[in-house]
Amino acid sequence: MMSSQLDHDMTDDDTSFYYDTSSSTLRDAALSKATLLSYTNNLNKFLTHTRLPFLKLIKLSSTLIDQRLSQYIDNLFARNGSYDYASQTMFGLIFHCPRLRHQLGESRLRLRGWKRLKQHKSHPPITWELTIVFATTMAKWGRHAEAVATLLAFDCFLRVGELTRIRYHDVVMPHDPRMGSAHTGMVVRLARAKTGLNQSVSLENVQVQRVLHQYLLAHPFLDSDLIFPFTPSSFRALIKDISTSLGLGSISYVPHSFRHGGATHSHQRGATIEQIMYRGRWVALESARRYIQTARALLIMLTIPSNLNDIGRLLAPHIDVVLDHLYITVPSSAPKRDRRVWFQVEIDL
Repeated sequence: MMSSQLDHDMTDDDTSFYYDTSSSTLRDAALSKATLLSYTNNLNKFLTHTRLPFLKLIKLSSTLIDQRLSQYIDNLFARNGSYDYASQTMFGLIFHCPRLRHQLGESRLRLRGWKRLKQHKSHPPITWELTIVFATTMAKWGRHAEAVATLLAFDCFLRVGELTRIRYHDVVMPHDPRMGSAHTGMVVRLARAKTGLNQSVSLENVQVQRVLHQYLLAHPFLDSDLIFPFTPSSFRALIKDISTSLGLGSISYVPHSFRHGGATHSHQRGATIEQIMYRGRWVALESARRYIQTARALLIMLTIPSNLNDIGRLLAPHIDVVLDHLYITVPSSAPKRDRRVWFQVEIDL
């Protein structure tokens, strides 16, 4: 009898019961750190919109919470916001307050409608020649860190989150004593990747190795410093601006285009799918195969001005000298980090 009563008290319908998630290490470990961080960041933005701290929000009735969340999703859609961010907001709310799992009907309907209405745009891969042009243009604009990051992302098939989390001590230099006498070349450790912790990828392109080496020597980094002091969103905005300036505004290049382009370039030069999977940290063979197949089709559909390809081909063998010259002659114009502060979820993460 007592057990039945306890089970009844803990149902989703009982709005007086709240899970205590304030100090559950095991519970947090159910999600990857990246997912947990994304849930929390997007939930904080929702809390800013509602002007309510988390603990006050969840004391409202499920109907009211659903109403506020659905209005927030409507607002994001009207402002051409991100569907993924809206979805992560809802799932973040459910993660931190599980009783709402089956109580957010209006919000779920809006997300379903948004998914149907949004026009899916495939983000194409970018060629090595055009990557060179993008990196050179970034350096001419004083965005030197982004120029180096562009080449590294292409050569190492890096996701933007992996790229912006690299710290100085994650870069292994040639003849680094940590690696033993057998090590040559350069390697980047990825402390946290989409497919797991503590992964790594080597730099294959000698020019990219030289560019990264020069960049690191030019800055007094501490071991724990991030080597690229920009955010994924600012990098995405810069790529869009570069595309427009080069007359490529109709092509939706994004940071992922460098990863996609690098993998495609490698396959065209004879690398096997298995080699690309290992280097790009893919888990499923079928997923990697479809990725490459789609990339080639997207490249065929693009119209790139021949002069840009010619410039990229001309600069590629000398890109380390070109970027070094621009670093010396063009002052940095990197913007400061976004320091906006959101209402914080009152849960110890």
